[in-house]
Amino acid sequence: MNSRSCSSKKKKMIGVLTLSFGMVLSLLAPSSIEAAKSPKLSKSQVNVSVGKTVTLKLKNVAKKAKVKWVSKSKKVAKITKSSKKSAKIKGVKAGKATIKATYKVGKKSRTLSCKVVVKGKSTVKVTASPAPTPSPSATAAPNTPVPSNAPDVSASPDVPKQVYKWVTTWGTAEERCDATDSAMPKMALTDTTVRQIIRVTTGGNKLRLRLSNQYGKSDVEIQSLHLAKQIKADASTIDVSTDTAVTVNGEEEFIIPKGKVILTDEVEFPVDALENVAVSVYFGEAPKDNITGHRGARATTYQVSGNQVSEERFSSAKTTTSWFFLADVSMWSPEDSRAVVCFGDSITDGYGTDATYLGKKPDSYTRWIDYFAKRLQANEGTTNVSLINEGIGANSILGSYPTDAGKDRFARDLLEHDGVEYCIILFGVNDITNLKETSKYNLLIPEYKKMIQLCHENGIKVYGAPILPFGTSNSYTEASEEVRTMINDWMRSEDSGVDGIIDFESAVADPNNPKNILEKYTHEDGLHPYDGYSAMADAIDLSMFE
Repeated sequence: MNSRSCSSKKKKMIGVLTLSFGMVLSLLAPSSIEAAKSPKLSKSQVNVSVGKTVTLKLKNVAKKAKVKWVSKSKKVAKITKSSKKSAKIKGVKAGKATIKATYKVGKKSRTLSCKVVVKGKSTVKVTASPAPTPSPSATAAPNTPVPSNAPDVSASPDVPKQVYKWVTTWGTAEERCDATDSAMPKMALTDTTVRQIIRVTTGGNKLRLRLSNQYGKSDVEIQSLHLAKQIKADASTIDVSTDTAVTVNGEEEFIIPKGKVILTDEVEFPVDALENVAVSVYFGEAPKDNITGHRGARATTYQVSGNQVSEERFSSAKTTTSWFFLADVSMWSPEDSRAVVCFGDSITDGYGTDATYLGKKPDSYTRWIDYFAKRLQANEGTTNVSLINEGIGANSILGSYPTDAGKDRFARDLLEHDGVEYCIILFGVNDITNLKETSKYNLLIPEYKKMIQLCHENGIKVYGAPILPFGTSNSYTEASEEVRTMINDWMRSEDSGVDGIIDFESAVADPNNPKNILEKYTHEDGLHPYDGYSAMADAIDLSMFE
């Protein structure tokens, strides 16, 4: 082989290598370009004065991207306006906050953060407690107290002042509870002490109680009412160092008039979110029937003879799992606090969380609302969101058993509480069991519409929760399933007017047979998701409450 042909072959080889290297570069180029165009915030930190706004921009935003902006400290800096590519942030009070932008394309997402430093003096002033809103179902008693002025706040210009308001941190749906051999009270209320346990969903330093005798035919005489922290969830023992008397108009002895709802005076009582509080009441004269209360407390209530409101523990107490004369507890809370009314039937009430045949006991706090409360407290943007359980077992929208029909109690259970900004409606399954035809649909939809309208008229966001399946229940019929599907389809449509859907249905349904709840959740019941309440809570998008 001569040198000329050898040289020619070398040139060809070099050309091939050059071409191959060029192809490699062309293959690598897209990824390197894509990396260069990764989304990023225009600044990692911004400064803004109180009352002023600053714009934060997101660069390299893909056309198909979805962007969600969130302020993790709304009381310091809040987002006043946002789009896919920018957000306007307003300084509320001096301090530091974090703004987060969650950038999502397809199934991939990333979160970008920017620190916000708010400078200057806050112009916010502390206001007096607002007068309570009267219950739509009962006129406030003449002895309803007017809350006193707000607590003193440091006058130092370096300490920003805060607005506070009353927000309900715990509540239950009142119903008429008659005394029977199997229900509380096991003995007459007169001259006995009843210790009832509640779990607050948010923390604070000051609270007040709403007491209800709306079903009563006679007055309830309260000789003494005390609060204390419970030591152990399934025992009557209290921390006596926290024992605190509650008054009405400054008096420890007071009356809850028949047919009335009253407020106590506010009381200094520091408590953390998700702590148990014992409410110990010593009764004077009290009714034996038409007792206003709630049957499904799922928490143990203790009753003993005489005045023992401050006793550390009760011995030989009669027990039940009901509450009496307690309607709600409100906390003196920061201005960004808000409450959620959870309206429904036994599934919201937590039926099955104390099912003995499954080895469950009272005081477990395993309702879907209990799991939801824990999630809210674990999420920085929702620690000031409280929950009110307005579920009643066996209740329906149209029927009055075992107490007022859902359609008749909704206004009371929505509006009698303080600081309500959201409502979740999971209701209607008891209306559609054992159906033989589908005409019930036309009766139920107008009632749902009235509930949704009432929420919106009062500035409350309402979230619809489609009715859960119950295909393995003894109450199942094909007509029932058809109506359930029709209601759920309507609820998910724009015609319903709800502000969002909370899909408990998909969380517990058998994916292979969606008309049934998964057997591992419902066991032999078929209708109640005994072990599915945590799955329901996990299905809630917390951003709906931020």
